[in-house]
Amino acid sequence: MHSGGTDMENENLETEEIAIAAYNKIDALLDLLIKKGVITEEEFDEAEEALLEELEGEDDEDEEEY
Repeated sequence: MHSGGTDMENENLETEEIAIAAYNKIDALLDLLIKKGVITEEEFDEAEEALLEELEGEDDEDEEEY
């Protein structure tokens, strides 16, 4: 039975479903690490912020090349 959606719509939906599943797994892993005392939520927040700053810096470098 054909759903009526285009291949592109189906591919976008599949990609979104994969992204949501990955997010849920990461969230569960983070919760477990915090509950077990491997890391604190503050440590995670600091690492996430550092990563975002690093990625923003890479974006700025890419823009300078053009």
